[in-house]
Amino acid sequence: MTLRRARLTAAAVALGFLPVVLFPQSSGARAPAEGQDCSSVTSGTTDILPVTGVNDASEELQVPEAAALARKAGTTPGKGVTVVVVDSGITGLASQAPSTLASGHGLVVGSIIAGPDQPKPAVPVGIAPGARLVDARFYDKPRAEGSDDGLQPPMSGSLEQALNAVAAQRRTTLKGRTIVVIPAEVLPTEGLRKAVGRLVRSGALVIAAAGDRPGGDRAGGDPAADESFLKDYAGAPRPGEDAVFDVWPAGDDGVVSVGVSVPGSLASVLRNSGVDLAAPGTGSVAKGLNGKWCVVTTISSHWAAAQVAGVAALVWSVHKGDSANEIRNRLQGTASGNGGDASPLTGYGVVQPVEALLRDTNGMFAEGHEAEAVPRAKVPRERADLLADARDNAVWWGLGGGGALVILLVLRPVLARRRA
Repeated sequence: MTLRRARLTAAAVALGFLPVVLFPQSSGARAPAEGQDCSSVTSGTTDILPVTGVNDASEELQVPEAAALARKAGTTPGKGVTVVVVDSGITGLASQAPSTLASGHGLVVGSIIAGPDQPKPAVPVGIAPGARLVDARFYDKPRAEGSDDGLQPPMSGSLEQALNAVAAQRRTTLKGRTIVVIPAEVLPTEGLRKAVGRLVRSGALVIAAAGDRPGGDRAGGDPAADESFLKDYAGAPRPGEDAVFDVWPAGDDGVVSVGVSVPGSLASVLRNSGVDLAAPGTGSVAKGLNGKWCVVTTISSHWAAAQVAGVAALVWSVHKGDSANEIRNRLQGTASGNGGDASPLTGYGVVQPVEALLRDTNGMFAEGHEAEAVPRAKVPRERADLLADARDNAVWWGLGGGGALVILLVLRPVLARRRA
């Protein structure tokens, strides 16, 4: 057993749980967070009350327990890991002054990953507070917030440029353990495919949202343009719906595609058979445009991608020697299903940071750590039941032994009379 694993196991015992934890445990000490809805916060929002309660999404993902394990292993959660947020910008995340950004989308994403905690009352915010965040802004406002005011929505061309810039920085300022999170969806283009491939080959762990359902037809121009490319998915999901070839960059095999695990999410997110991992996609505490803290109440694969990126940074800060592909294997191999039928919403299952920190992942995948990419999960994997034969044998031996005992009890009076 390695020194790091020994420390983590000792920490697990000290914290009162076994090294295999498959289901989230809520602390139950405080109610889920209550506060201003992040989607309604603008830079001019005033008289906002502090958030109270706990960070529900982090509690569900067992982030407090995982963070305690990381600290017991001698590191701050996320320390030594760089997370590049390719979104609408994270300017003002560390300040309590209003942000100059047009949209708070990127601020929420950055907050979920490594945002500062609310001081009074104390509410934990970032999953991996020790991570270094890097801003790679490529649009001004999400499509859902409108694009008729001269502000740029997410576009394939601008995302391609941003990813090429990040890939170039991998040779200079972005060396080492790097996660690139893209909580947005655009149309696939040949240039974007090449940019994503270049970034994956650089050794970065690329995480992207599996796609949100549009609220309806959007005004504005060419149906083939990015600003309206998802309009066919508006409304209730159709039988057999699968957005895997339309939502990019999550559709790339080298990218970790993230879906939503909370029940009833189909009205908000797309069915996508390329999903690899899932997270709640709601319930987090974050920073708003006004510099104050708020609560994420909407359901979105964008927030789920941020949650998975935070978990990945936390795990990678402990397993420092892992490559990006090994961290991906670790997260997918230790994810737990939602207990329901196989679904194109959750892939391998919900990320479990405690499991990812503690379990030995050697041999977890047939391809081993040297595989270039883990096969995409069309449905959650069934784990092999190694004790099935033993249980079957035990049942039959139990039935046989029980039957013999019944016969002896019935014949005992007869045998006793014959002996007399």
